Amino acid sequence: MIEDNKLADIQVAEDESSKLPFIEAREKKIDYSETPDLGDAWFQKAKRATHLPEKKQVSLRIDEDILEFFKQQGSRYQTKMHAVLRAYVDGNKSIGSK
Repeated sequence: MIEDNKLADIQVAEDESSKLPFIEAREKKIDYSETPDLGDAWFQKAKRATHLPEKKQVSLRIDEDILEFFKQQGSRYQTKMHAVLRAYVDGNKSIGSK
């Protein structure tokens, strides 16, 4: 008897799912009219992922307060630490080439 009730519930749920708005949204065409046109200059500046430097895994000792600071910035704190190091390196490339 319980199994019959479960089957009835499943059938009702399937009937109701045909009325869901996200199903109707899939049937509509996507409007790209407000999407900005990317010009040649944008594509010249763009970098493909294959051109990015390969990353190496390292073990690094960092002062506890520095680590806590980055962790408090939210998720992906290691990516943020990498961005700070990248900015430092990029800002000092002319110094290192002398």
